[in-house]
Amino acid sequence: MKRTHTPTRSQSRGFAMAFTLCMTMLIMVLALGMLAVSQGNSLSTMNVERKQDSFDAAEAGLNTAIDQLDGAAAFSATNTTGTLSNNYTYTYTIVNNLAGGQAVPSTDPVTGQTITVPANRALIISVGQGPNGERATTVESIVKQTGTQFNFPNDAIDAGLDIAGSWNFKSGIKGSSPGAYDANIHANHNITAGVGFLQGNASASGTVDSLNSGPYGTNTPQRTLPTSQMSAFVAYWKTQSQGDSKYNEYYTAGSPLPKEYDCPSDAPPSGCVVFYDGPLTMSGSQTITFTGTVTFIVNGNYTASGQSQISFQSGTKSLFAVNGNADDGGLGTMYALIWSKGDTTLHGNGWQQGAVVAGGNAYLKGGGSSGGFVYDAALNNFSVNIPGHIVISAYGEY
Repeated sequence: MKRTHTPTRSQSRGFAMAFTLCMTMLIMVLALGMLAVSQGNSLSTMNVERKQDSFDAAEAGLNTAIDQLDGAAAFSATNTTGTLSNNYTYTYTIVNNLAGGQAVPSTDPVTGQTITVPANRALIISVGQGPNGERATTVESIVKQTGTQFNFPNDAIDAGLDIAGSWNFKSGIKGSSPGAYDANIHANHNITAGVGFLQGNASASGTVDSLNSGPYGTNTPQRTLPTSQMSAFVAYWKTQSQGDSKYNEYYTAGSPLPKEYDCPSDAPPSGCVVFYDGPLTMSGSQTITFTGTVTFIVNGNYTASGQSQISFQSGTKSLFAVNGNADDGGLGTMYALIWSKGDTTLHGNGWQQGAVVAGGNAYLKGGGSSGGFVYDAALNNFSVNIPGHIVISAYGEY
C-alpha cells in the first residue's frame, strides 16, 4: 500500500516566512532603485534648471548690451557686470565696429581663437553664472544697426514749393565745369525767378516756369525730397553728438563755434557730425572751415551776412542741414549740400558752390555786382542714413 506524506504545520510556517522575507527584500531593492532613479532625476532637473538660469543670465547681459548700443551706437564695454533677482550674474563685453569701414580682429574667450568682427558690426560676448560658481553659459552675437536711407536729387537747386526772386544780369547759376551745362533746377510748384543766366535746365511741377518757355518746363513730375525725414535725422544726431565720441561734437545754443574743425582721418565713411542746438547767426568776418567729410547741423534757423562764410573741404560729400530756414548770405556756403526743412535764401557778395534742397521755397535775392551759385557735381548721388535699432545678425551659445 502506498502512503501519502502530508506537510506538518511547522513546515508550512517555515515556507511562508521564507517567501515573505524574499518578497520584503525584493520590495526593498525596488524601493532603493526607485529612490536612486528619483534622486538622479532630481539632480538632472536641478542641473537643467541651473543651466537654464545661467543661460537666462547670459541672455540678460546680451539684451543689456544691445540696449546700451541702441542708446549710443558708439558705446563699448569690457567685462561689465550685472546681477539678477535670483543672484545669478552676467558679464558682457562689446567690441564695437559699427562705425568701422573695415573688419577688426578680436579674441574668442571660449576657444581663445581669433575671430573677425565685420565692418559696420559689433561683437557682444555675455557670460551668465550662478552665485555658487555653477557652470557658466556664454552667448556670443554679431549685431548690426538697421536704418532708413534716403537720397537727394542730383540737381543744383530743388525746392519743395517755389523758386522765386531775382538776381541781376551778371549773377546766375553755373554748371559744375565749363560746358557741362548740368546746373539743373526744379520746383515742385512754380518757378517765378529771374537770373542773369542758367547753365542747365529748369523744370516746374506747377504751371509757371519763368526760366523755361518750352512746353516741357511745366507740369513735370515732382521730385521726391526728404523733408519729412529732417525731424528724425536731427533727433538721432542730437542724441549721438551728446555722447562720448571723437567723431561728433555738440554745442548748445549760444556757444561759440570753432573757426576750424578737422574730422579725424580714421572717421567712418560718413564722416563727422557737428551739432549746434539752436538758431545760428553769423556776421561780420566770422568763418568756419571744416576739413574732411562733415555733417554740420543747425537745429533752428540759420542767417549769414557781411563777409561771413562756412567752407567745407572740396570733393567731400559734406552736408549742411538746417532744421528751419536758411538765409545764406555773406560769402555763402562752399562745397556742401545745403538741406533746409523750410526756405533757403541765396544772396551775398560772391559765388557760392554746392547744391540746395529746400523743403519750402528757394529764394534768389539781391546779389552783388557779379556772382551767383555754382553747382558742385561731387555732390551727385548724395544719400543719408538715419541709423535705427540694433538687431542680431549671428548668434552662438556655449
